[in-house]
Amino acid sequence: MVLINLWYVAEWSATVQDEPVFVKMLGQNFVLFRDTANNVHCLSDVCLHRGGSLSGGWTSGDCVVCPYHGWQYNSAGKVTFIPSEGRDFPIPGKARVDSYPTQERYGMIWVFLGDAPEEERFPLPEFPEYDDPKWRRLTSEWSWKADAARVVENGVDLAHSSFVHPVFGRPETAEANEIVKIERGECWGYSENIQYPPKFEGGPLRRRMRKDKQPTVTKPAYHLSGMLARIQIDINDRMSILMFDCNTPVDEHNTRTFATQLRNFFKYRMFDAGSKKRLHKIFAEDTIILERTAPAYLPDNLANEMSVKDDRFISGFRAARRKCIEEKGWKIDVAAMHAMEHNKAMAIPSPMRRQYRDIDWVLDPVPLVAPQ
Repeated sequence: MVLINLWYVAEWSATVQDEPVFVKMLGQNFVLFRDTANNVHCLSDVCLHRGGSLSGGWTSGDCVVCPYHGWQYNSAGKVTFIPSEGRDFPIPGKARVDSYPTQERYGMIWVFLGDAPEEERFPLPEFPEYDDPKWRRLTSEWSWKADAARVVENGVDLAHSSFVHPVFGRPETAEANEIVKIERGECWGYSENIQYPPKFEGGPLRRRMRKDKQPTVTKPAYHLSGMLARIQIDINDRMSILMFDCNTPVDEHNTRTFATQLRNFFKYRMFDAGSKKRLHKIFAEDTIILERTAPAYLPDNLANEMSVKDDRFISGFRAARRKCIEEKGWKIDVAAMHAMEHNKAMAIPSPMRRQYRDIDWVLDPVPLVAPQ
């Protein structure tokens, strides 16, 4: 299940330099490129002439150039030059592809994929620890053959750690784990939990960090912008780990996670490799579970699943997502989209379509499921 009218992370900022970069999100193709002022832009990755991929081309000044016939598109998606027609050729008004709002924040490129006006868009999640010198930061990636909503829900789920992640819990302490606080907004949720994980394994430094079954505070949070799953683990009074994972739907079956991990201890570079190894071990443990869940998509409601008290926090994520589907009509009709995709190029509708309502846009918008 994929939704429009949300911010998604398209790429790491450092990846987009002098050449156009291809990305796939929500089942559609996009091109990222920088202009001469170093601002990053995102367009639909299809030339209106003969369907060339703009990301396979190059930049010229503030434009991206199609490699097929050299058509140039500016940051607003407007064709500015058609070489075969010459400089004096009057460019038709409909010679335009969708251009999407972007922001660079937290070392990532965020793209708003939808046509909602600015005042109706959810904000980006706050991440004040990102530049705080008290934290040591590292980044990583993970790819899942799973629905992005499934990945988010797993990332903030309290109960699974006792069975899936030995470093965080064990089955005999599952009943003792408890949710002690829940806060919610329209597009976000936050909770605080008490868990009783085992003593750390490894060298003497790690073994001294936490006693066996020592009460540990975990603080999961979700945000619809970026399909964010965030969790802070307060190992003891002085040591905490924070994970800020943005989960971008490549399509309805695949998710790309942009992971930022911070720690306020062992802040020397020499400890980074071990931290990343443990992060990947956690992702690998979750992958075994998520890639075999049924149904593949997170259900829109709880009618076909049983829930218990430990699910009351993640039920808020489902409710926020369900409102986007049932009331706002932001869900892509992927069946209808796939039925047409080999015969026509489509685009996620951008805010430009509200601005230029009189244009006969060449690319049709992706089909959406009507609100209920």
